[in-house]
Amino acid sequence: MSGLWGVARFVRPSAAGGKGDEASLSRDSVLEAMAGRALHRGSPEIAYRREEVGIGVWLDRKSPDASDGDFPEGEVRALGVRRGAVDLRTGRYALFDGRPANARGLLRYARLLSGGRLPENVVGSEAERAILALYDRFGEGAFSYLHGAFVLVLHDPGAETLYLVRDPFGVRPLFYSAGDGNLAFASELKALLPALSRLPEVNFEALLMYLTLQYVPGPFTPFREVFRLRPGHFLRFRPAGVDEVRYFAPTVDPVERTEEFWKRAIRATVERTFDAEWIPGETGVLLSSGVDSSILAALARRRGDVRTFSVCFGGPNDECPLAEATARFLGTEHRFWPVTPDEYFGRAGEAASAFDEPLGDPSAVGLYLLAGRAAEYVRKVLSGEGADEFFAGYRIYLEPAAVSWAGHLPLPVRRALRVFFRSLPGFYGKNYLLRSVTPLEERYVGNAKVFTEDRFAAFRPEIRDVLRGARDAFSWAREVYASLPPAVDDVARMQLVDLNLWLPGDILVKGERSTAAHGVQLGMPFMHFDVYRLASRVPSSFKVRGGQSKYIVRQAFRDILPPHVVDRPKLGFPVPLRDWLRQGYADRVVARIAESPAAAFLDVGYAASLAREHVEGRRDNARKLYVLYALALWSEVFLSSAARAGVSSEKGGVSRDLAL
Repeated sequence: MSGLWGVARFVRPSAAGGKGDEASLSRDSVLEAMAGRALHRGSPEIAYRREEVGIGVWLDRKSPDASDGDFPEGEVRALGVRRGAVDLRTGRYALFDGRPANARGLLRYARLLSGGRLPENVVGSEAERAILALYDRFGEGAFSYLHGAFVLVLHDPGAETLYLVRDPFGVRPLFYSAGDGNLAFASELKALLPALSRLPEVNFEALLMYLTLQYVPGPFTPFREVFRLRPGHFLRFRPAGVDEVRYFAPTVDPVERTEEFWKRAIRATVERTFDAEWIPGETGVLLSSGVDSSILAALARRRGDVRTFSVCFGGPNDECPLAEATARFLGTEHRFWPVTPDEYFGRAGEAASAFDEPLGDPSAVGLYLLAGRAAEYVRKVLSGEGADEFFAGYRIYLEPAAVSWAGHLPLPVRRALRVFFRSLPGFYGKNYLLRSVTPLEERYVGNAKVFTEDRFAAFRPEIRDVLRGARDAFSWAREVYASLPPAVDDVARMQLVDLNLWLPGDILVKGERSTAAHGVQLGMPFMHFDVYRLASRVPSSFKVRGGQSKYIVRQAFRDILPPHVVDRPKLGFPVPLRDWLRQGYADRVVARIAESPAAAFLDVGYAASLAREHVEGRRDNARKLYVLYALALWSEVFLSSAARAGVSSEKGGVSRDLAL
């Protein structure tokens, strides 16, 4: 499957009002409207329909599970089941979007618990049969056994409960809205809109966080009353309402081993997860100048011929020459495509529609374009997501060592120095000194930090007034810090923040949405749970060493990597925005902001002043301008009159038409 959507309402029989047929028609019309909003994910099909629940899937006919679910006529079809699995005794139903990476292990364990074979009363697809058997034994505790990239829907009619379960790290997306005893959910935000009974209100507090982080952190979305189910959480929907429960939280628990031990363990684990993703003859690799994608290309080449793909932006940090050199070194069949600023800005709106929520990461459009090109040649691509978060690959992870001197100062001295440094006029090194005496919880909110003290200035005055005292990215990050398990050092704490915020909010969004938009499957060998479990035991001293990030991964694969890659600092898929904006595109960006629905709440004059400063060379405002530009593009998709067509103007959250 490539996504799912559905609606649910639990009401007592006496409350149904004798309108079951009318309600079913209303439910089915809503399901049909939802299905039409994300056809790029596959062919829509109703997988499950009961009195109180309706679930549909977008089916990728090329995916391994596309043939699952041809249920026979009779009792199973009478229960409304076409895909997934159902327990004929209890009526419980389960459906996965995606497939747990440990599905075989779940099957073995479920059979063991059931005396050697799965219960005969549970019929359907094997992974779903396994989770139903585990749920029968452990209840909600069964969800903690799941690993991989998936969303699970489990309906327990006897308990009047519907569960939505999202994978541990948030690879697969899921949005939901609940109210008046109704629940609507979908893999895409745009597919959720037809189930809403009123025009959704913009969540300005979430957009305030976006201006700093360049993404909206979960559970928030740009709309009030619409939420994103967070990674490692399940949603429990009952007649009394909904609640989110966390079943998995990433941890860091280092153990002391030799460098040789870690090298061998990492090499063996990644080779194994690579083989789980690799389909000979049908899989390519998205190749940059970095270590992670080069490792994947090298492993693929050792298994036969492989196609690699890159896009080029030009400029001093263009990754294409290095990617081409890597391809020549490995002997891959390499294709690359130059992206001009005209193409980049011309197709950014198309990409914004695919991303489904505002995403102020400039590299996201490049990845979207690359996925489209690769889809012409292969059905699946491999990418290196997860390696940087698990093994401390970002250069920002070098900072704790650089500012460690300040940690030896008494706290009152650090506080006094912080006040003093802030009072000084701007000079080279001021930011470094300030960060040295600022606690990690106050200086690190993730890999991106765009708007900080000036975040309110981006909004129109009337919106600023509303936002005074609102929760922002820094206060939300402090809540995340407070929820973290104990960590031994600042590098580990930074990793945990990124695993909770940056990875699911930015990295996985642009990867999953870009590939889904073009109908190509995405494989991420570094995102496998076995890799995380191993990485969580590796001490920070092996991840960051000698001014080098991701040290131990580089050593583990040094023998198969090109010399120009293995010790090279991470570039991060750089887009030459700073130069493009100074070549005439800044005016185009400001004009797009001014003409968009976002102009109703953004201060266009402030955006224009940022552009003037940038073009005149007084300040580098490229990232700030792009964050505002991406928000404007998103508003064209979701806030324009055309985008709101099909959503009624009634009051009341989730549509009452779903009252089944």
